[in-house]
Amino acid sequence: MNLILASKSDVASVNLHDTLLELGSWEQTGIFDSNPIWSLTKDYNFFCNTNTQMAMIGDLHINAENIDVRWEKETGKKINILAFLSRHKAASGTPSLTVHPIGNWGVAEYGGSDNDVSHTSPSEMSGLLFELYKTAPDGYQICLEATHHGPYVETPTFFIEIGSSPDRWELKEPAEAIAKAILNFEPSKGPKLVGIGGGHYAPRFTEALFSHEVSFGHIVANYGLKTITPNLLKKALSVSSADGIYLHRKGMPKSALREMILLAEKENIRIFRQSDLTPR
Repeated sequence: MNLILASKSDVASVNLHDTLLELGSWEQTGIFDSNPIWSLTKDYNFFCNTNTQMAMIGDLHINAENIDVRWEKETGKKINILAFLSRHKAASGTPSLTVHPIGNWGVAEYGGSDNDVSHTSPSEMSGLLFELYKTAPDGYQICLEATHHGPYVETPTFFIEIGSSPDRWELKEPAEAIAKAILNFEPSKGPKLVGIGGGHYAPRFTEALFSHEVSFGHIVANYGLKTITPNLLKKALSVSSADGIYLHRKGMPKSALREMILLAEKENIRIFRQSDLTPR
């Protein structure tokens, strides 16, 4: 089963949770963390079907370490894919809808484990973002974000967020755009890749996803290149079920680009270019 998880401590998360309840056909089927478990009563898409449930926890998501293990222990159901509903905060205040995988390339300052990344689901995460690209409200930036923060989970997981300032978190329009995308998206086709280089908002990888058939799993922004190790890169590839890596060549320091190319050659990791991808 797939699980959509919200947080009572996050107003954007509550907004998304309530909007999904309004737009979907749900029934209460249990209790988790003192809140109702909701189950879909009809199939909407491959992700949202009668095996999909939604619940809410009291704490912030980034602190919900191993929530997948707890869920399985308390409900007896194993999660296939876990989607967190969340707010996004940025100093720019730019209206945005984002998705991203979770983990830490260095010290875990906001949940998760030091120098470790969780499993992710590239086809689903990328397919959802592409659906948002088609249906989002005018004026919103739609983008991937680099891998960051917790919690640590073993289940394939991604965050879906409304950003970037408090005045956006409780608005109906962006919440409805995300809820409709969740209920209607299809998995992205093409190779599954780990993106490396560039800024936190992954402009090169977002652009490639919108123009070509490709799915991105973990993403390492330039700041992550300072601490990532060969073993951690190999784990990121493994938990992304990745076919290789995609480099933001113009967005990386030349020294870092050379080092990554040499590492890929040494570890027999395929480097994809846009010419290897099928245009949408």
